Amino acid sequence: MMSERPVALATPVALATPVALATGAGHRLGRAFAVGLARAGFDVAVHYRGSFEQAAETARLVRAEGREAETFQADLADADAARGLVPRVLERFSRLDVLLHAASPWIERPFLEMTADDWDASFDAGPRAAFLLAQAAAAALSEREGSILLIGDVAAVKPWPNHVPHAAAKAAIHALVVNLAVALGPRVRVNGLAPGVVLPPDDLAPEAVDRLVARTPIKRLVRVDDVVAGAIHLVTNRSVTGHVLFVDGGRAVV
Repeated sequence: MMSERPVALATPVALATPVALATGAGHRLGRAFAVGLARAGFDVAVHYRGSFEQAAETARLVRAEGREAETFQADLADADAARGLVPRVLERFSRLDVLLHAASPWIERPFLEMTADDWDASFDAGPRAAFLLAQAAAAALSEREGSILLIGDVAAVKPWPNHVPHAAAKAAIHALVVNLAVALGPRVRVNGLAPGVVLPPDDLAPEAVDRLVARTPIKRLVRVDDVVAGAIHLVTNRSVTGHVLFVDGGRAVV
């Protein structure tokens, strides 16, 4: 009679942690996205343009969630810098699962005082950078059946006469979503997120904020955690692409 041998158990293979690149992640909503991605299980490449200290704090918050983080400086209004950001991230992390583009300048000026430079600033760091980043990231994202999330704005569908370049650039972001979803499918999903009044500029008067909030059906500021939850849903739901999710308290419909 043959003696029984213990069954050898296969040694589990550790799964590599997915990686997200979050642009404009040094502060405000971009930082919230980076931390939200960390909580969802992603290591995070923290992009910033000007302030290393702010980006370093974002990276610290990501690491506090138990994930890896690295900061990457780039002026995305520079086409070469935008094209070169993804290869730098891949050199550090060896993979890319999510590209989240939130970087966007904020320029407020009466329409007749706006300049061509204002227009170029909004478009170069916004939809043009999104276009170039998507091209640079497409192959790596395809390997992982990853996703792109472009941060739009309710301003894309509502009149903001003191922010015409910003509104037009965000409308272009929304157009990129549907076009890239088709161009990069089936292996890469592309979605957009359009926040409403969530983090008003520090120099915006309280009464101006109150007027903006009064126009929304929910009559309050949009919560940051609700916007982040929408972002995580879009980058992780494998059956959603070509969609712009409005997290705006209903502002788009009134």
